[in-house]
Amino acid sequence: MDSSEAAGSPSEACPSCAVGVTPDEKFCSGCGRPLVRGIAGQLIASDPPPGSAIYATGPAPARHENLAKIGKARKWLFAIALLTILTGVVFFFIQKQEVETQIAQARVQVAGIPPEELDARFKAAIGMTWQEAIDHDRGMVTMLLVVNLVLAGIYFGLWWWAKTKPLPATVIALILFITIHVVNAVMQPASLAQGVLVKILFTLALVRAITAANEERKLGAAYPA
Repeated sequence: MDSSEAAGSPSEACPSCAVGVTPDEKFCSGCGRPLVRGIAGQLIASDPPPGSAIYATGPAPARHENLAKIGKARKWLFAIALLTILTGVVFFFIQKQEVETQIAQARVQVAGIPPEELDARFKAAIGMTWQEAIDHDRGMVTMLLVVNLVLAGIYFGLWWWAKTKPLPATVIALILFITIHVVNAVMQPASLAQGVLVKILFTLALVRAITAANEERKLGAAYPA
């Protein structure tokens, strides 16, 4: 096998329209006809099944449109993953600075209070010592960063999975995306209006990808390899 075949380059021609095809293709990307092989393994001319609405003008246009929608959703998944990392890191440094500023201000206010008395006051007020309260606030900032990085990792995983399993990947991505923003809206109502255009575009892309992936699954069932 030469390097062009190994790389998946066209090594044969469709007997119906002469467009180059690769050995693993099941349908011609030019005319959309099924690629049927004879007993000796050579490609032979094939017509669409009679009366098939899907193949009335060949399946290629419909398949290309479906794959384009799925591809667009994958790009959005990749972009959302990168955006989640970026915003997570930016907010981490912003919140870290805010927390350290608050801690510095609190140190000034409690200066002169003996450590034992300070811990007793904090214990009575919030159930934690002075140092435990500081560690808690710093830990919350770090935890939010970790959550964003985990979410980004999940989006990257769904982006990769959508390449081979677009239907379950896009369904899970949509459910995850909606759930995250519903929770954020409940905890911080002001976040609902943040990035609303991106949220709408991403949701629409996923919905279209789910529809396209479902059509592709039906197509595969109607014309199995």
